[in-house]
Amino acid sequence: MVMDRTSGRSPAPLLDAVETPVPLGEVDPLDLLPRGIADRVRAVGRDLGMLGKRLILGQTPPPLIDRPRAGSGAIVSLPGKTPVMARPVKVVKVVRETKDAVSIYLTEADDSPVEFRPGQFLSVDVNVDGQRLRRAYSLASACLDGVPAHVTVKRIEGGRVSNQLNETIREGDQLQVLGPSGNFTVEPRSVNERHLVMVAGGSGITPIMSIAETVLRLEEASRVTLIYGNRSLDDVIFRERLAALCEEFGGRLRVDHVLERPPDDWQHGRGLLTGEVLESRLQALGIEDDGVTRYFLCGPTPMMEAAHEALERCGVDASRIAEERFNSHEARSGDAGSDKTELVVVAKAGHDHGIQVEPGQTILEAALAAGIEMPFSCAMGGCGACRVRRTGGEVQMEEPNCLSKAERERGYVLTCVGRPLSQCKIEVEGS
Repeated sequence: MVMDRTSGRSPAPLLDAVETPVPLGEVDPLDLLPRGIADRVRAVGRDLGMLGKRLILGQTPPPLIDRPRAGSGAIVSLPGKTPVMARPVKVVKVVRETKDAVSIYLTEADDSPVEFRPGQFLSVDVNVDGQRLRRAYSLASACLDGVPAHVTVKRIEGGRVSNQLNETIREGDQLQVLGPSGNFTVEPRSVNERHLVMVAGGSGITPIMSIAETVLRLEEASRVTLIYGNRSLDDVIFRERLAALCEEFGGRLRVDHVLERPPDDWQHGRGLLTGEVLESRLQALGIEDDGVTRYFLCGPTPMMEAAHEALERCGVDASRIAEERFNSHEARSGDAGSDKTELVVVAKAGHDHGIQVEPGQTILEAALAAGIEMPFSCAMGGCGACRVRRTGGEVQMEEPNCLSKAERERGYVLTCVGRPLSQCKIEVEGS
């Protein structure tokens, strides 16, 4: 300051500005106490306030932390809110395939294409009468650049979601989806030279269609035989599309329709697509198993079981059979697990995370709500991405789901449809 003054400069003030006095009414008396004591007094006051709301007013106070993150070995009290896992996609076109089936063309919310592998499906969330329902619908389009992705939804009797989508979906709407998911798929390579025999029933044609057209367009030396069962000609989904592909690819694609109620002049398969009918159609088409042909099955459970038995009688090894089962969600078990909150310990990356799973809540929902990163994709038991190993306790799953008998025997469960029946522990493998 002396140097500034001798050089003719005014020294800078010690204080940039004088603080304005705080009005007495705005002073918190607790600020006059030592900090540790003040914090404890505030905590007591907060707890008394919450207790008063609970006992006197009957109110449930909001949680102090909406989305607590689980620390190693921590037990976390969770809010009951189910986390949102789906993302929005745009409906850019709607095409009526039959009187009971509609194709819904989709892009991502930013207009980019929906990326998938041939044969995969999307999990679609739809609000019906105020309730969020989730259903799986296969992508039926060829997996090619410039080909818009679409799912095809067939109306089923009593199907709340399939009926609503058939009746109300419009271009410009949005859908909430997860995925794509599923392992019922192929990896097309231009050098492949193979024969795919595909058996579909009803809406089971949707993933089959995606695989067949993708292979035909990307593998010039491969060929496809499709045996497709329906009630009548009017019920054949993609009837015109299949005819156009047969004309385009000639002998590389053969389509054999089997109808329960065929027209009088029908020259192809008749009746339900049973094992005996399938064997007769394979013989009529001159197909004898050569030990390398791959088989793809998709449709109702009775058709699938009959097809497996028929192929086994024909000497086809199970390792060469891929399947996708279509089940009515309304027919699934609605197992709700325990009727009280249960502790589930999640072993992940060398650490144990304790979570509380509320009645009706899945393990996946509770873990995500606790801030634990968990593997999942379809979130409805159809793809196996959420598979974990149960190392203690009991878990109840909705049925049917995609777990095999061997996986169940080794202790695996699906967290997206699994609910604890007791205190239990699960291990997330590969984390």
